[in-house]
Amino acid sequence: MESKRITKHIDRLLLDPNNYRFIDKSEYRIVPDGQVSDDRIQQRTFNFIAGKSNENISDLIISFKTNGFLDIDQIQVKAVGDKYLVLEGNRRAATLKFLYEEFKRGNDVGKLTESDFKSINIVEITEEDPARHLITMGLHHISGKKRWSAVNESQLVSDLLNKYDKTEDEICNSLGITRQKFRRNLRTLSLIGQYKDSDFGDQFKTEMYTIFETVIENPVMKGWIGWNDADYNASNTVNRERFFSWISQTEEIEINDSGVEHPVIKEPIISQYRQIKELAAFINDEKAVERMEKSRSITEGYTLSDEVGETKLKNALSNIKTDVQAVFNFSEYMTNEDFSEVSKLKDKLDKLTPASFAAIKINEKNTARYFRNVHKHFESVSIIQYRKLYGINIKHLSHINIFAGGNNLGKTSILESLYLLSQLNDMNALFELERYRGKFYNEFQSKWLDKNIADRIEISGIFNGVTSDICIQKEDTTENIDKTDYLSTIKVEARVNGTDLDSSVHLYGNREPDLRYAKTQILCQGSFTSPYRYNIDLLSRAHNHAIREKYFDDIVDFIREQMDSSIEKIDLVENNRFMVTSNKLDTAIDITKYGEGMQRVFEIALLMGYNANGILCVDEIDCAIHHSLLVNFSKFLQQLADRFGVQVFLSTHSKECIDAFIEAKYNDNKNITAYSLTDEAGKITCKYVNGERLESLIQSVNFDIR
Repeated sequence: MESKRITKHIDRLLLDPNNYRFIDKSEYRIVPDGQVSDDRIQQRTFNFIAGKSNENISDLIISFKTNGFLDIDQIQVKAVGDKYLVLEGNRRAATLKFLYEEFKRGNDVGKLTESDFKSINIVEITEEDPARHLITMGLHHISGKKRWSAVNESQLVSDLLNKYDKTEDEICNSLGITRQKFRRNLRTLSLIGQYKDSDFGDQFKTEMYTIFETVIENPVMKGWIGWNDADYNASNTVNRERFFSWISQTEEIEINDSGVEHPVIKEPIISQYRQIKELAAFINDEKAVERMEKSRSITEGYTLSDEVGETKLKNALSNIKTDVQAVFNFSEYMTNEDFSEVSKLKDKLDKLTPASFAAIKINEKNTARYFRNVHKHFESVSIIQYRKLYGINIKHLSHINIFAGGNNLGKTSILESLYLLSQLNDMNALFELERYRGKFYNEFQSKWLDKNIADRIEISGIFNGVTSDICIQKEDTTENIDKTDYLSTIKVEARVNGTDLDSSVHLYGNREPDLRYAKTQILCQGSFTSPYRYNIDLLSRAHNHAIREKYFDDIVDFIREQMDSSIEKIDLVENNRFMVTSNKLDTAIDITKYGEGMQRVFEIALLMGYNANGILCVDEIDCAIHHSLLVNFSKFLQQLADRFGVQVFLSTHSKECIDAFIEAKYNDNKNITAYSLTDEAGKITCKYVNGERLESLIQSVNFDIR
């Protein structure tokens, strides 16, 4: 592919009416080459690109006015008569056309001058391979940052294969996509094509893509529609058309009380890709499917399905067997309240045998770890959205990770994000963080959670070598539930290496939340601790673990050697209180009578062992700890992290704390990574500095990462 740089007037540039970003628009029609320069076609193309009130190019309008037109990304064109068709850079070209019209009207265009419109740097493409410009666009909009919708991506891949005779390997290698994604795109697009050819085809919208994609990825649904991966076709036309009707508006004739017929529009039964998983659970139970069609509620079909009921019963019995064995193994820790609870459960089980077989609902928490063994902790994390953090990509995570910065820059939010991701769909992790934020000692009202979960939460990362992600959002449920004093539903959707784990909780203003899940799993053991938050139950469990694993004395020894030589022992007594025995005092006293620094050291050290092979998030680690202790404590913390295989995430705004970790010189600082949080033009960014580099900067210029 040959090219040359030239300059042309903005009026010589033609917007591409066949750009792939348009194909999912219902009003889009293919434009023959001979009509590309038609004024009406160009105006329609501009409207497609700019959107209503120029909302799609508003960011470029502001940028061009503020900075001028910066020739950073190439505008690539090909000659069409005496004009030039834009192949890449249509948004930029459309923005310049809009601003040129503003300029001619005498309106403000910021730093732009007339020469910016008359002499635009462009790159003319002379194509030996007619598919090269498609590959270039693919690199920008499929593999690159400026992503198209999935429909547009799939169409480009299909065109390269079918119109330009590219091989599968050529396309995958050129675009940097996997063979799995390549084939999934083609299969999804093929099923969409069959939908478009059906009676409901005019209802297709871009956001429906994930519904078709989920069907293609679900073995049960593929079998039901008779999908063939070889010829990309659903051969069971009856089931295929039936499914198409479920995802579409349908028109039915009803007769009113006067006997007059009138058409009624019914909304789709299925409107979200997540519902495909529920549908697959009972799709082969014809009675349940008919119930769904009659009620137009997928929830009713799922709830009343015999197949689903049998599966739930088997899973419940399996869980009972496992949980009873666990209770038996740890029965020495049972309290009087526990014995009372066991007695109640026994009464319910007695009713099941042998006369009654009424269904049993299992609500007990099951937080099994997803990974049997952890070989590698978090390598990277992407915070797509969490509170005021957007698009934060954190790479090069190591054993000890320090996040530093001033106040209100999101240090705590980063730690919370890591903790939430580690706990996957365990809703209790979200409850815990919200309780901490609200400074509630124990329980808190559902209205607080409903009010404070306002924005979508989306976090992704690589843990133990595989991709994991979570999405948390508030919505109004479509389930058939009693909505008396109903507030909202919080949903947690997690995925680990292709495995989906979902939880939800219905919130009410006057009754207990209704928590629902098939099963909960976590990536690893994890805890979040802060000087402003206290969880006595967590510390009690950590203490019991330390006693069993025989490292509690090591913690007391460190406190005795580094903080108070008079301390003899620390005991956990009734009401989960820690009592300190000192040779300077006649009686033991509560640990809270000592300084906050000792309490902080005690808590962090306990949690290190409790989270063996997991993660520990420590907010404001240096708070209340005297600077003279920081070096020794940082070394002790790193020793515990190595001993128990814990990945540690710390936040601080203290330069002395960062210096302490470097000065400790534990393991030559090879396992320390630091990140600087800054506010750049209203957007928080996170910059990486490794331990060896950080040490060098501190020693040479007294570098302050904050």
